[in-house]
Amino acid sequence: MENVWNKIPLEDYELHMQHKSVGQLHLLSNLTKKYLEKLCPKTVLFLGIAGGNGLEYIDNSVTNQVFGIDINQNYLNETKKRFKDQIPNLNLINIDISSSKNEKITKANLIWAALIFEYVETDTCFEFINSNISENGQLIITIQENNGVSSVSQTGIETIKSAGQIFKLISESDLLSSAKKFGFCKIDFEENILPNKKSLKTYTFIKK
Repeated sequence: MENVWNKIPLEDYELHMQHKSVGQLHLLSNLTKKYLEKLCPKTVLFLGIAGGNGLEYIDNSVTNQVFGIDINQNYLNETKKRFKDQIPNLNLINIDISSSKNEKITKANLIWAALIFEYVETDTCFEFINSNISENGQLIITIQENNGVSSVSQTGIETIKSAGQIFKLISESDLLSSAKKFGFCKIDFEENILPNKKSLKTYTFIKK
């Protein structure tokens, strides 16, 4: 069965994410900026890069290799159009983590996994991350906390509703337990409240 993310146009996804009641696109962009500046990775890998939100903050004098993966080739095509001139070493790869958990792409100093664990089985995500992170590499995971609000916000964009069919909430205890099992130690955490009272929880881990 075709993954629902291959049926959602990028324009619809971005309109939904930047809707005033959602506010996730802007927040994720700011978080990307913050952690790129804080961690200064030489090689960074974005899981589920979509349209490249946050790539505008890549500093080529610091980060010399940027990898982005996504299940939707159309998303990758648009990201390439937007950033190929700005980021010379931009590598975009069409991968479904669910069926490619052992695929080795790079050994990244930083892996950015925002709103991925909700759609891919937790251990599968960590297996893929383990295949592509360097020793002492850092991992940023952002998950959504609904706080009693429905999983997919009502923004009037119909195609995005299909994502709710495969969306699952990730509990903090399960995430931290899996992280420890795969050799990751939590070193930082922050929570940001969204306009609709949901929140994004962002964890920083280091690979031991």
